[in-house]
Amino acid sequence: MDPLDALATLTVPTLANAVEVFGVVPSNAGYNTQPLTCHFPSLGMCVGYAATVTATTDRAPGFAPEPIDESAYWKWLQALGAAGPLVVVLEDLDDPPGGAMWGEWNGHVHRALGCVGTITHGAVRDLDALERLRFHVFATAVSVAHGYGAFAGYGEPVTVAGLQIATGDLLVADRHGVLRIPPEIPIAELVDAGREIDRLESEIFACTRTADFNIDKLEQAPKSVLARWPRGPHTGAR
Repeated sequence: MDPLDALATLTVPTLANAVEVFGVVPSNAGYNTQPLTCHFPSLGMCVGYAATVTATTDRAPGFAPEPIDESAYWKWLQALGAAGPLVVVLEDLDDPPGGAMWGEWNGHVHRALGCVGTITHGAVRDLDALERLRFHVFATAVSVAHGYGAFAGYGEPVTVAGLQIATGDLLVADRHGVLRIPPEIPIAELVDAGREIDRLESEIFACTRTADFNIDKLEQAPKSVLARWPRGPHTGAR
């Protein structure tokens, strides 16, 4: 199975648990810490490499940054896409946003250039059209209009819902939020750890459903499970 497809067989919370056991990032880092809405949970997990972009939506001509060369931007995206599916991570420099940078126009253009979705600190619109396009959308706001939408730059680190993201970061996102996959962790090992965590947790859940469930069993089951946690006994939060 393709490594990115393997990631998509798990949930983002399970992958967050799996990342934690490798000890390469703090337990309170690497994911969004502010609200982020997953607009199309039925599309399943979004997996891809970040292509970072900034935009403005509340600055009239003459006050907005110098517009980017869109042709150069499209060629940049196309070159990035050679490494795998892209997720456009957009930070609107106007907060609150003056309108939506994302709608069916940009959705179609970016889909054609190898992007499977967007994670946006800012607004989106045309949600019905983007859902038909099967374009993943995670955003902090929704707007009826585009305002003075203009791309301001690309390729530099951005911050979305409290998470700093750089171009090339491997991201997974679902209805829970977005998680950055540390490059130090081999994907196959991460997936194996996630599957083992799911299997071990299922023992506790099964214990709670037994006809003879009692507190003694509740005390013993987690002890047994946590002692067999991937990469050593688990001592953190559950």
